[in-house]
Amino acid sequence: MEQIVYISLKRHVRLDERRISFFDVAEAEADESMQPVLEKLIVKTVKPSAGNVVIVTILDVIHALKTVLPDVRAVIAGETETIVSLQPVKAPAPFWKVAFVWLVLFTGAALTIMNFHEDVAMQKVHTLLYEKITGVREERPLWLQIPYSIGLGLGMILFFNRLWQKRLNEEPGPLDLEMFKYEEDINGYLAANEKDEK
Repeated sequence: MEQIVYISLKRHVRLDERRISFFDVAEAEADESMQPVLEKLIVKTVKPSAGNVVIVTILDVIHALKTVLPDVRAVIAGETETIVSLQPVKAPAPFWKVAFVWLVLFTGAALTIMNFHEDVAMQKVHTLLYEKITGVREERPLWLQIPYSIGLGLGMILFFNRLWQKRLNEEPGPLDLEMFKYEEDINGYLAANEKDEK
């Protein structure tokens, strides 16, 4: 009886070693007896001179598969190429670097918000609004400014749909979508560039 392997390549993977195995780049549906062979199968060994980004095509996977299982029939389902980013495992950044970047970003964001409020005369707006509501002129209407400041922070959290590393709901936020589009563009460029070089 003919053995069949259904293969779908992953779109983009990050690896820390230059020997790319079958299950690093592919997902497969096959007979149980073939699983140990597929787990040990090396699709490609990347030389250091090849750089840190490599394209593995379905033809590379089928060629490697046919060398160990010549009678198997491969059925392609899904992606036909994988972009492999070879990155050595890095230690996490030291605390002082994280703190420095956080401080720079926090200061920049705070200055941006303060300059925006100065441009639109937010202090005058709050003072005028307070006077219209209460009839009393107050130069620093804190009961209006404090809830506004809290609402500004909560609005940012809700807009970006993130609180630290957690999403508030399943929907992607605008930052997630932009990062996804950016990564898709990079992957498309890398795939096209690799084909041009070949």
